[in-house]
Amino acid sequence: MTDVTVGSETDPALRSDAQAISAVLIDDHQVVLEGLTRTLQRDGMTVVATFGDGDSAVAFLRNRPVDLVVVDLRLQNRSGLAVVDAVHRMHPDTRIAVLTSFEDRAAASAAVHAGANGFLLKDTPVDELARRLRGVATGTLVIDSRVAGAVLRPEQRLLSGHELSILELVAEGLTNREIGARLHLSHYTVKDYLTRIMRKLGTRSRAETVARAVQQGLLSGGPG
Repeated sequence: MTDVTVGSETDPALRSDAQAISAVLIDDHQVVLEGLTRTLQRDGMTVVATFGDGDSAVAFLRNRPVDLVVVDLRLQNRSGLAVVDAVHRMHPDTRIAVLTSFEDRAAASAAVHAGANGFLLKDTPVDELARRLRGVATGTLVIDSRVAGAVLRPEQRLLSGHELSILELVAEGLTNREIGARLHLSHYTVKDYLTRIMRKLGTRSRAETVARAVQQGLLSGGPG
């Protein structure tokens, strides 16, 4: 089984993020919470709290934002999708991964539209799951390949989260140095990203790249 990611495990901006990631886990099976806690802790993440129902988790998160929320689809008193929506509205910067046993394409699409940054299945091997969840936490959209067709357009599967961010700033008319300052990257790194974006989109200039991105639905508009 291979997940489809908007981003790559070889992306240096993702791979270099070794800082502790704070996480909240939500699942109505205690054995799942215990196993997932061990998995994330072994990977260097900090599990701040675990919850067996959606209401308690949302109440906790209202005043305690974290880097990553991992939530099951089926919960007591509030669905996983409702939790995704609530957390995304409260803390747009919090990364959210749905972790479920069900290969549900409609649910995957609904979760991403509600604000989820990942949709993973519980039969994912433990080490792979930890790596994928770290990817979600550090800026990658990670979708299990079995449901990815319902979520991602082909163009989106080609570009990393950082590349999409840079595309948006190029469309605003920022220079490489200005983009680097905004994203805390060197202008050389921005140039490398932009070269990679142009190669993937088959373009030769910034203007052509923005136009192609708008045409393919990666951007909502061009410069200005």
